[in-house]
Amino acid sequence: MLSAGKLRMASGGGGTLDTQTVTSATTGIPGDRVRGYGGGTGGSISDGTSNIYSGAAITAMYVDDGAGEFYLSITGATNTGWTTMTNATDGHSLSRSAASFSGGTWTWAGQTLNGFFGANGAKTINFT
Repeated sequence: MLSAGKLRMASGGGGTLDTQTVTSATTGIPGDRVRGYGGGTGGSISDGTSNIYSGAAITAMYVDDGAGEFYLSITGATNTGWTTMTNATDGHSLSRSAASFSGGTWTWAGQTLNGFFGANGAKTINFT
C-alpha cells in the first residue's frame, strides 16, 4: 500500500516531494560569510538523501555572501523533478527555473538570497 505522500505523487496531485531539516551554521565574517549546510559551514542536514532523486546524497545547501550566490548540490541529479525549494521556517523560496544548473548543482545569483539561511539553527526545507 502506498503512503499518503507517495499516493499524492503517483496520482499527480501536488504536495511536498521531499523535506529536509537543515541546521544552518555560519563561517567567515560579514560580507564574506557562508551560511547553511556544506561549503565549510559546519552545518548539518537531517537525512541528507533526496526522495526526488532516488536517495541521492544532498551534499550542499548554502548561501555564499562573498559570491552573492546560493548553492544546492545533489549527487547525480538532473535539472528536473521539482519546482520550488522553500525554507518553511523563515518563509523564503527559490525557484528551480531561476537557477543555473551544471553537474548536479543549482546556483542562484543575486535575487532574494538574503534571509534563506539568515540565522543559524534548524530550518525545514520543502521541495515541491
